[in-house]
Amino acid sequence: MADCSPISIILVSSGSLRGDRLLFRYPYQELPCKPAISPAVASNPYVLREADCSGSTSNQGLTGYTDKILATLMATKTELAGDKFELKVDNLRFVGHPTLLHQMSSSIDLSRSDGPSPRREPSPIILFNIVFVIQANVSPSLNQYYHDLSKRLALAIRHEEWRCGYLNKQAQIMRDVHDEVSAMPEDSAPASPFQHMIPRCDLARELRDVYTGLCDSGIVNIRINSWILVSFCLPHKVHNNNVDAAKIEPEAVERCISAIRPYHAMLLLVDRDGLLEELPQDCSPALTRLIRIATPLKSLQCLSQDSDLALSQIFQLVSHLVYWGKATIIYPLAESNVYTLSPNAKTSVNSLLCEKFLEQFPGVCLPAVMGDFSLPLPLGEHRNPLGLPQQQAQLVQMVVWMLQHRLLVQLHTYIYLMSIDPEAAGTGSAKSQASPLLLVPDDAARNRTISGGSEAISVGSPDGGELELSSSVETYSTYSTEMGSDGMLITKDARLQRKLTESLLSDLTEGERMSVLKVPAASNPEDLRLFARLVWYFRGQHHLEEIMYYENLRRSQLLTLLDKFREVLITCQHEDAAAAVFHTKQY
Repeated sequence: MADCSPISIILVSSGSLRGDRLLFRYPYQELPCKPAISPAVASNPYVLREADCSGSTSNQGLTGYTDKILATLMATKTELAGDKFELKVDNLRFVGHPTLLHQMSSSIDLSRSDGPSPRREPSPIILFNIVFVIQANVSPSLNQYYHDLSKRLALAIRHEEWRCGYLNKQAQIMRDVHDEVSAMPEDSAPASPFQHMIPRCDLARELRDVYTGLCDSGIVNIRINSWILVSFCLPHKVHNNNVDAAKIEPEAVERCISAIRPYHAMLLLVDRDGLLEELPQDCSPALTRLIRIATPLKSLQCLSQDSDLALSQIFQLVSHLVYWGKATIIYPLAESNVYTLSPNAKTSVNSLLCEKFLEQFPGVCLPAVMGDFSLPLPLGEHRNPLGLPQQQAQLVQMVVWMLQHRLLVQLHTYIYLMSIDPEAAGTGSAKSQASPLLLVPDDAARNRTISGGSEAISVGSPDGGELELSSSVETYSTYSTEMGSDGMLITKDARLQRKLTESLLSDLTEGERMSVLKVPAASNPEDLRLFARLVWYFRGQHHLEEIMYYENLRRSQLLTLLDKFREVLITCQHEDAAAAVFHTKQY
């Protein structure tokens, strides 16, 4: 994946006085053009060696383009203003949002302006463009994110220009610096005029902070003219700062957010106090309240009750923190949770994580702790029953630390329904297709008292009404019998039991239904009814914890049912969809 950091940020303007002009760019260092000599032709003394001054990139910024060329390329015509600007030259891509200044009068309420009256002389600047220079082979989503940031900055600057003439004042300072440097003698002139702009121009410092924020963390938090707040998050950078092996795309983060459920928990990835200090002063009080009470031991539903906030609002706040890389989604810590080492974990003893872990837990070796989680085991089995309470608390803290640094993966149990004999679906006899409860031997039937057919209650009759799935089979029992084709006597309650069974397992295929009825536990109506209630979870899409939450079941109840129907139910363990995106490699 190409580097998502910008190569340069450029501000150009187009006006009625000086035409197209590059006002500022950062980084401003320029390297001299060096002759590019191919080894194959270096030995020929008659070869004309020319300097390769084509556009390129370096660790110091954009090189090979003069200010005049860049201004001509990026100062578009007024007809193209208000739309996305994108230009690809060699291995570079220029992305911006050209903006006209005079359009502001139709979208601003002049009576509510906080600055001086907008009735002043028109600005000499007609159009300006904030352009980000990125690599040409970046993903389309990254391209769109940089355009969005350019548009946000342009709208904020245009608002301040109409409110107090901010852009015109800052552009004048930049032009004055250009003129001063141009008037200096060549031997005493500085390397770049942009270096002198930063101490004198607020807009230059703001654009510099935008660039450094994108390169360092992928987060931009600045106030244009100390007034308009511009907040921006680049997911390509934020979610890949500490992950070298796994590359997380924004689409994966969106899938994680869409998979958040009430039984999940939120784990902060940064220091709680530091996060509270980073929040703007006018942030939502609900967000502050959630951050203060957040704990990996409680589900989002419990946090909703403790914070007195609606669950939907909790989802929105948690999604916001996950998107900005401040939190992640886990299942609440419990002794039954199964953890194992992440496939992307760095196991080197000289890694930076080992040093951080040693600072957090003195005397504890990170590789040794990671070795304990090499095999997937419940967290309760890592606990020493003879250990002190302080040791148990330290174990929980170490697990939380490793989850924050994505060294551990939690495995959930998923259930699949399988057929014992798929070929029996089309060739099975009536006897094999019936449950053991549905067939009664002759000698057992003869000892029973047979009543008249008129006294029997039929399914759907006016006397008995419709058969309900939650009703007991014994309610509809009767001693009326009839002879089956195989010589067996089928009682009336057996027919009702068969009707009930077919209604309960109507969502299954014939082969699956036959396999379930062959299980001895299917002879118990209560077990069969619970199985039919949960059967749609047995497609490998829902793990045990999710089933327990939505069906209000205890783990022991669910495990008991799995044991009774183990002939047709198989289990496997893998990650939850909400957390798998942070550990899956993107090839």
